[in-house]
Amino acid sequence: MSDRRGPAGARIKRAVGWPARRLLDPRVEWTVSQIDDRLGSLQDTRDTVHERFDALEGRLDALEQLERSVLHAVGHVVGPENELEVGLERLAPATAALLNWANGPHGFAAQAGLWFNPPAPVEHREGGVDLLHVNERIAEQPWVFGAVAVATGGAPARLLDVGGAESTVGISLASLGHEVTLVDPRGLRLEHPGLEVVAERLERVPADLGPFDVAVVLSAVEHFGLEHYGTPQGVPRADVEAIARVRELVRPGGGLVLTVPIGEPSVDAFQRVYDLDGVRELVAGWQVDELTVVRQQDRMTWVRAAADAPDDHRRGVAMVRAHRD
Repeated sequence: MSDRRGPAGARIKRAVGWPARRLLDPRVEWTVSQIDDRLGSLQDTRDTVHERFDALEGRLDALEQLERSVLHAVGHVVGPENELEVGLERLAPATAALLNWANGPHGFAAQAGLWFNPPAPVEHREGGVDLLHVNERIAEQPWVFGAVAVATGGAPARLLDVGGAESTVGISLASLGHEVTLVDPRGLRLEHPGLEVVAERLERVPADLGPFDVAVVLSAVEHFGLEHYGTPQGVPRADVEAIARVRELVRPGGGLVLTVPIGEPSVDAFQRVYDLDGVRELVAGWQVDELTVVRQQDRMTWVRAAADAPDDHRRGVAMVRAHRD
């Protein structure tokens, strides 16, 4: 693809001073004559170096025109200074579909370990871009930052981030001065001096990795042990086992910051959904200091709700701050 310096053909031409140098510089003329003589081009009908240069220049021009055609087809406009200008009205359906896939959880960035679940993903369509929806991250992430601040008294602390490979929360907490250890078998491509990444399953990390002051488990434990995440037979209560393991890695008096789906209890190959009793079972052995619930009001809106309100089949998230004795 082109960059701000222009299409490939133009860049090559500028790099060699094309075609003025070979026409005007006598040293170039002498050099190509010597080459022609060595190749025998002056004694027979084979193309001279100049003729070969002309053919190559023609190919470069054709390549440049093809490059412009491809860019136009995907909705780009090449300006007078060979700069690309994006024309939203030119966005074609096929290109929109490609962008939606590429920017999603199965696209190229995700395959490279560089997809971070956005709170407000967008959807490309023919001639435009719209907001697809607002997901639970819009409430979870700011709540986690506030809960960590309360649990640590606002001071830098040793934090454990469980299952944070698709989140920027761990590196954000490191940027705020905390010493963060992120445990996820997928690893993390982000780097920070205050962030250590352990690419391992939680149950396999050594006990001496701790103790931690606070553990953050953000939208993670509900997936543990389920088939979608590579456990063919499934581990029925890998979620409960994981929170018990977290407790072992947190110091006495240390904290837990946890978010999980709440609603009608269910389990499928992708995730678990908990009711209030299920949340309490999950954090057995911890002293709950705060339980906040938010529910999805519509595709774009999440609102705070009473934790003990009857389930009305809306998607919800339970956010728990607790500590161990």
